[in-house]
Amino acid sequence: MKFTDRYLQSLKPKDKDYRVRESHGFAVRVLPSGVKRFEYIYTINGKRRILHLGNYPYTKLTEARESYHAAASQTSKGVDPQEKPSPLPPLPEELTVQSLAETWLSEWSKVHHTPKWHNTLKLALGKDVFPAYGSRLVSEIRRRDAVAILEAKAADAPGQAKNLHKALRGMFGYALEREIVDFNPFAEIRTARVIPAMKQISRDRHLSDGEIIRLWMAIDNGGGSDNTRRALKLILLTGQRPGEVTGMHSREIQIGVGRDRCKICRRCGWWTIPPERRLGNKGGEHRVFLSTLAMELIGDQKGYIFPGDDQEIPITENSVAYHVRREVKGTGKVSYYGFPRWTPHDLRRTCGTGVRRLGASRDNMDLILGHSVQGVTGVYDRYAGDREKEHWLSEWADYLQAIVNKT
Repeated sequence: MKFTDRYLQSLKPKDKDYRVRESHGFAVRVLPSGVKRFEYIYTINGKRRILHLGNYPYTKLTEARESYHAAASQTSKGVDPQEKPSPLPPLPEELTVQSLAETWLSEWSKVHHTPKWHNTLKLALGKDVFPAYGSRLVSEIRRRDAVAILEAKAADAPGQAKNLHKALRGMFGYALEREIVDFNPFAEIRTARVIPAMKQISRDRHLSDGEIIRLWMAIDNGGGSDNTRRALKLILLTGQRPGEVTGMHSREIQIGVGRDRCKICRRCGWWTIPPERRLGNKGGEHRVFLSTLAMELIGDQKGYIFPGDDQEIPITENSVAYHVRREVKGTGKVSYYGFPRWTPHDLRRTCGTGVRRLGASRDNMDLILGHSVQGVTGVYDRYAGDREKEHWLSEWADYLQAIVNKT
């Protein structure tokens, strides 16, 4: 049997995880959560080993098969593809910044970072470092060069300058540990003092009741796809990160709250965000209560709840943010819907602020927003705080519906 996208999409989760194999160790493992994981199962030196090749559909079938063939080629030569690479041999003095970056990206960043963050760092280096500094020798890069690189980027994109700083600091730190360079020119730069444009500005923007009322109506009348409009409202209702909401899948949703009448009522439920979709490596899975209003926004959509032009891929966080800040001619929709600048993430902050105003404790707010829960409970109890989540998110949904319906 040869895997196809149609076949992989047809695989359904069961109570226990199971595997299906294509051939020669290339397999897909289906977890009870619905996650489909590509694997390479092989034996080397008398030991059976499993190499994780990525989760479908975030890792495409063609990409997983290429990774499988590369790994299988190594095992055929007696090399374990999971063995850590041996320390790099001393590199010649002619090593360029671009050569070092490519080595760091492939041998360190790709292994230790999430695919999304790895790609962000790769793009930052390719756009802002390679053109001007790629051919320079790493031994020539001094602190004044480091400051110049970051200043140039901060002049028009302070936020991206922070990403660039993280990439270069990590890259030269990697080189320092391997004695490729004598010091890290990016390590001791206090960007907030040396480059004022990079000073971190803490945002506390949240929408007032008046803004919420006007925005709720403006979202419906302000152009954009139905998926974009529903996603914005669901971020406000649930308080979850925009990227987690836009990537919501029907397999993550459980109808009802576990009582007998739930099978008939179907007016509320639970959304379980799996660990691999928690943005920023925030820990394990996170359960979110879905109020009646939230379930109405989700509807009966199967697959991705907010699909893009291709039903197999969800809309992106960036596309929703772009819609918020753009003007849509012919609809009356202006930038930020006519309010002072705000972002979809501010809707999450508005939810957190809202449940606090309704009487939720700070700990309950943290449970709702998916912040880390300390202690044994946070590690072992996946249902920690469910009662509080259900209560306060129901209260918040009722409050939103009441103030919106007043108009």
